[in-house]
Amino acid sequence: MLNRRPFVQCLIKLTFAQKQGARLALFATSLALSCLNSSIGQTSHEVVWEQSQVFKNLDEAREARMEGIPIFRLDLTKQKLKTVPPEICNWTELREIVLDRNKIEAIGPELKQLAFLEHLSVNSNRLNQFPAVLTQLDQLVSLEMGDNMIDTIPLNIDRMTALQSLELWDNVLAYFPASLSDLPNLKRLDLLHNDMVFEEQELLRNWFSDDVELILSAPCRCDFDE
Repeated sequence: MLNRRPFVQCLIKLTFAQKQGARLALFATSLALSCLNSSIGQTSHEVVWEQSQVFKNLDEAREARMEGIPIFRLDLTKQKLKTVPPEICNWTELREIVLDRNKIEAIGPELKQLAFLEHLSVNSNRLNQFPAVLTQLDQLVSLEMGDNMIDTIPLNIDRMTALQSLELWDNVLAYFPASLSDLPNLKRLDLLHNDMVFEEQELLRNWFSDDVELILSAPCRCDFDE
């Protein structure tokens, strides 16, 4: 049953939000909506970040944060980045980061500060290995690293217990640890366009139940020089 007192307080916050300037109103409304959902049993966490603004410019995100607005969603697609901007690793409220189509070669250990990060996408970059720091992100639900040059998956990938979707399409993967099958919440594994022989694909199929969507290319039939 709805608690009337918090509900009334939430309505007051919504009214206040409507009277503010556009940018402040966005944040105030987000907080007010989280309050409303909390009063009817939903978590404020879900409402705040999923309904918040997606910042697509780093300067605008910096300015907003200086004004006290938290940055939950950041999309820096195709901005010629060679590294992950170090300052965003201090924005610990971040839940979603998209860094697709840049020139990033590595992701450093400082990313572990983003303890609440749930979605990370670094498709079409220059990664040549699976960043070790990602196995330390306990809340990561979705990880996209397609179109890179990653050749192995770490042995301790099973530490990523919240992971539901892992996309590694169009890489050069040559090794699949058995721990990959120990991800308890995995629902989707995209390995399209990785050159695997039929035996490797059969091994993967045997590891996973039908509950996991396993995406593979036609097996490689190539003969390799000895």
